[in-house]
This record gives sequence, structure tokens and C-alpha cells, in this order.
Amino acid sequence: MLRFAPGYHLYATAPDSWRLAEPGGRYQRIAGPDDRMTLIAQALSSGTELASLGPDAEALGEQLLRRGALIDDTTQATPPETPKQVCILGRGPVVDALQRALEAQPSLIQVILDDAEPDAVISVEPWFRDRHWMELAARQIPLHRCHDDGLALFVGPFSVDARTASYLDYRGRRRAADPLLEELEALWTHLDALPTSPLDAAPGVACLAAAVIAADLFAWAAGTDIPNATTEVEIRVDGSLRRHPVLPLPTVTSL
Repeated sequence: MLRFAPGYHLYATAPDSWRLAEPGGRYQRIAGPDDRMTLIAQALSSGTELASLGPDAEALGEQLLRRGALIDDTTQATPPETPKQVCILGRGPVVDALQRALEAQPSLIQVILDDAEPDAVISVEPWFRDRHWMELAARQIPLHRCHDDGLALFVGPFSVDARTASYLDYRGRRRAADPLLEELEALWTHLDALPTSPLDAAPGVACLAAAVIAADLFAWAAGTDIPNATTEVEIRVDGSLRRHPVLPLPTVTSL
């Protein structure tokens, strides 16, 4: 069944003159008899197959499909039969906001305690936790992360499989890029030794971090492309976002 993609609208502007409005302020002029165009627009709204209305309707539908104005629902990802079970490690406003966000799609995500083996783990920490994340990565369970560095929250990447950036990929690139590696390692050792505490963040920043994590989890559970599979998102205190690519490290084979 064809339907309009989000942000696309088909409407009349004058007798026998119609417009296709597209996201981003783009417009396409469509000329056609009002009676036929009205019938086609109603068919798209109700889910009626355009082929049943004649070749002109079918041809217009094919053009709209090529432009991205229409979505074929029969090709959309099939929702999972059972929700993915995820465990959230940490406390604070980011965790609270994330739990509320995940409740919006109970058919996709179910939050469980760490007692059982989850399908994914979300680690929300007040600072960088190298040793903890190394331990979680060793479990080979999809892992999402969030931490604070004092100026911004850093979220992701969401490590799922070989196509995504793992924590080892992220860690390796951080180490390779730092000109003061010994100082970095000493800092990580110090942060690992600090006692566990909640990650504190302003409500708006916490909601942004939760939204980024939730978007990744929903996409993963639905079987669609994960937005931040190879991206770390930096969320600053003013609400601005910066995206840092984190590509998987190349596999090195011995000769």
C-alpha cells in the first residue's frame, strides 16, 4: 500500500493546477483535471491501489514513488514478534528520561533488571569508565554508553555488531589520537577508581541524551539503520550537538 512520506503534501492551488510540497520548502507543479487529481489524492489517503484507478493514476504514483513522496508500506521493516530486552546501568536524570522515552514503544523495547541476560546494555556514567566498559564489551552484548566530561555529555556509538564501532574501536581511536597517551591512561585509571554516583545533568540536556539513545534502540529493535552506529554525539550545556565519526578499526591479519 502506498502512502505519502512524512512532509509531503498534494493539494490544489487553482483549477486543474496542483502542487506537491516537499520537505525543505520545495514544490513541484502538477497539471491535471481536478476530478482525477482529487480521486488520486483521496486514494492515497485511504490506501486504495492506484492501479485500480487507471493508467494515468498508476503513472503518477510511479513518479511520486521515484521522487520519494510515497512510501510502500509492504516494504517496511516488520516489527519484532517480541520486544528487545535492555538493561540500563546508572542513575540520574538521563536514566529517568530514557526510561520514560522507552515506555513510548513497549512493543519494541522492554527495560529489565541486570539479573537476566539482556539483548543490550546501556551504561550511563558520570565520567569516563574505561575498565567498566571493557568488562561490558567482553560480554559481547550490544552496548550503548553515555558519560559526562564536565562540559558536555558524550553519547555512543551504539556498538551492536561488526558493522558498528565497538568500544574497543572507540578506545583505540581515542588512544591513537591523543598526543599525551600516558596522561590519558593515568586519567582513566583515576576515573576508574572513583566511587559510583549518578550522572547529573540539566533536564534539557538529559532529555537530549535520552532521545539519542532511544532513537538508536528503537531503530535497532525495528531492524532499521541505527543513527549512531559509528558516531559519538557530544551534547553541550547550551543544547548544541556535535557529531564525531568513530569508524571500526580495520582488521589486521597476520601473514
